[in-house]
Amino acid sequence: MASPAGNVWELSIRELLNKRIVTFRHLRNSMALPLELDIDTNAKGPGYNESLNRGSFDAAQPNGNITVRMGNKRRAYFNTLIFDADDLQGMFNSIRLRKRTRAYFMLGASLGPILAISNPSDYIKALGILINEYDAYMSESGSKTKKRHFFRKSKGNEEHGSSIQASYEQGNFSYLDTHSPPFDLDFLQVFDTFCQITVIMYTKLADSLMSIPITQAAFDNIAKIDGRFKKMIGVVTKELDELVKNAVTKELRLIDPLDMVASPENEINTDWETSSVYK
Repeated sequence: MASPAGNVWELSIRELLNKRIVTFRHLRNSMALPLELDIDTNAKGPGYNESLNRGSFDAAQPNGNITVRMGNKRRAYFNTLIFDADDLQGMFNSIRLRKRTRAYFMLGASLGPILAISNPSDYIKALGILINEYDAYMSESGSKTKKRHFFRKSKGNEEHGSSIQASYEQGNFSYLDTHSPPFDLDFLQVFDTFCQITVIMYTKLADSLMSIPITQAAFDNIAKIDGRFKKMIGVVTKELDELVKNAVTKELRLIDPLDMVASPENEINTDWETSSVYK
């Protein structure tokens, strides 16, 4: 029989995990960009009719092709505003946010192999190790980081250092995959996928609670794991709040046409690259 303290810890953890799952899903739906496909109307191959039925049409192109927009419609951000695609791409510019984009890609890619771990205790332990390795890597990397080619075989699972710091110095980690793709990544696409795999990670984490005793150590470990992801989405929500504030300010100026010049206290900070992601 579980102790009263264990029940309290389990309820707190479940509430925390469910809250995070809802948040990641909401952010993904609020920032989703449709996938555009150019369809050759003269080459009706497999899936042609399905693509037309699932997508929305743009005007036909001069060559006769049509552009079909696939994917779910973007939802209002906390019931306040449906973001314009241009505003999202302006705020989350992939060139300016190259370092953060790579960080999200790296952590998301590292979660994949861990999701295959079937033992609940080993799964939670692996997540904790991954977060420790990620924090050590991001805090120590900076300009001296060696970028490892995406298609080069990793030695992370072959050799292990005596500590996380030693692993960083040697370029070897137990779970962190530091490979870099040989091309620039799109932040919104990376964040969309990051949200998907993080929801899967949290869902499995919640399911794991049914198979392990909830102790103070387990509670602290899960809270530390969640703290890293909470900080990452906190940066994004802060920037989305700025978009909402900007849009509302513009609407209010339409109501009062004489107020065409923003006061200093209403100016919006456009320094969207923040170092808090890497701390």
